[in-house]
Amino acid sequence: MWKDVYEDFSELTKSEQLALFNAMKEDLFPDEPDKITKLLKTIREARFSSGLGCVYCGSTSVKRNGKYRSRQRYLCNDCGKSFNDMSNTPFSGSRYPEKWVKYIELMVEGYTLPKIAEKLQIHISTAFYWRHKILNALGSLGFNQLQGIVESDETFFRESMKGKEITHRKAKKRGEKDEKRGISNLKIAVVVAQDRNGSVIARKAGTGRVKAEEIDTVIGEYIHPSALLCTDTATSYKKFAKLKGLQHETVNERQKQRVKKGIYHIQHVNNFHSRLKTWMERFQGVATKYLDNYLYWFRWLELSKNLAFENRVEQMLISACQKSNHNTVEMLRSA
Repeated sequence: MWKDVYEDFSELTKSEQLALFNAMKEDLFPDEPDKITKLLKTIREARFSSGLGCVYCGSTSVKRNGKYRSRQRYLCNDCGKSFNDMSNTPFSGSRYPEKWVKYIELMVEGYTLPKIAEKLQIHISTAFYWRHKILNALGSLGFNQLQGIVESDETFFRESMKGKEITHRKAKKRGEKDEKRGISNLKIAVVVAQDRNGSVIARKAGTGRVKAEEIDTVIGEYIHPSALLCTDTATSYKKFAKLKGLQHETVNERQKQRVKKGIYHIQHVNNFHSRLKTWMERFQGVATKYLDNYLYWFRWLELSKNLAFENRVEQMLISACQKSNHNTVEMLRSA
């Protein structure tokens, strides 16, 4: 019997043989639980880098409280709640812990939900909620302060009301053009700021032309007071720079001015916009209420792109578990 199977196997192309081999390996020799066990120590060290503390109230009066399914549990003497190393992470309470690592691998590769659901044999709604639990956790880490020369500019995405009743405009079919041309209140502004060290912030600001107050809300607290802001000639950025007391240089791109004084430009930010738009196309329209999560995702991929694939997977898993985040399916549904 096995000889017949081997004979058929020999007739496959090299790529088909490799695909079959990998499929058999995943089914017969799953290694994800071993990877998770290996990573648990690293996750524990990242979560409790300042010392063991309660993930619910922050108290350091914590003691060991036995093990459950080979995982160490802890008991808080102050609030009385018990927890383990993965409590209040995107993966707490999951029924499929053996699929965590593979799921992160597919996120690093930027797979769409239908592809993830198919590859992991999970329901597409499960894939969706796992995605946004992870992205909420990444977003909770915040941003590094931008220093030195800080470039900033905005880009725009079409408003998407997926899953919601539309009352302020006529519903659109996918690919249908907006009623209003150019930049209007049907477009969502995303402000991007990046310094020359590679630190970057990308956040949803508002609808239509971005205002100085909206720029301040999304990036103001993350720009060091000594930084020099470099933008185009939009008056909103001039007003924002004045509001924050920042040095400000402008480049007039409408008059084909690309670089000013040999150093001031916004090319890094514009290149980020281009890569972001290309990457977002695969999702065929992102619901506006989740847009920030996709911006966190793309930013994370950009900042880690020079790491080896295995290191990127490990870092995303650790980053998602670093802070205590209580996000349930019900919370995501009502968002």
